[in-house]
Amino acid sequence: MAEWRAEAERWWAGVLRLPPGALRSGGAFAAGHLDHVGVVLAAGAAGPLAYGPPHLVPVLGAALAAAGEDRLLSGGYWAGALGSGARVLGPAWYGYASEATLTRAAAPAVRPLTQADLPLLARLHEQTRPAEVAESGTTGLPAFGYFRGGDLLAVACLGSWQQMPSIGVLTHPQARGEGLGARVVAAAAAAGLSRRAVVQYRAWHANTASLSVAARAGFRHYCDALVIDLAGARTNRF
Repeated sequence: MAEWRAEAERWWAGVLRLPPGALRSGGAFAAGHLDHVGVVLAAGAAGPLAYGPPHLVPVLGAALAAAGEDRLLSGGYWAGALGSGARVLGPAWYGYASEATLTRAAAPAVRPLTQADLPLLARLHEQTRPAEVAESGTTGLPAFGYFRGGDLLAVACLGSWQQMPSIGVLTHPQARGEGLGARVVAAAAAAGLSRRAVVQYRAWHANTASLSVAARAGFRHYCDALVIDLAGARTNRF
């Protein structure tokens, strides 16, 4: 197994408190420490994995057994299996980069942002649709930006979730298609690799532009996942 994949699997198993190999074998598991249901389909796994409150494990197992391949990541299918009150988020794509996979290219216009640059980040947010800003996860420092003529045209922020470095990225609407997103993502990921052996990138499946940025920066696909909020509350998700 590739080193980056093994590290990603260890992280998922630790967060979900699963036995070793569960991501590869699939099945239904109890995760009473989390406040939602999740469905994970790891690349190359024997089958999908579902987790959630202990009392729902039989329901999840039955739903996995009945789901065809085309419905494994269907929000409608899981909402039907778990009840009309379920709110489905996803599917999302999860990828990881390591020292071995990360694309590194000289980019003199990319540098770390400082406190003095935060007004430029706010300006970039103002020039982008609110929904894109919310999805981007570009909330602040540490961050790396691509500058041209004093303007911030692309930014990647380095965050963390459950001790996993993670990337949020946003490119100015008029500067897309130039490869700027991949440059700033690679810079942020390189910084994240000083914290852990891999860095995580998450994007909605529908956001094909974001997936393209991840691929160009050297992120490798690990899994696809759904999160199902059963109570309509904000979930402790990743």
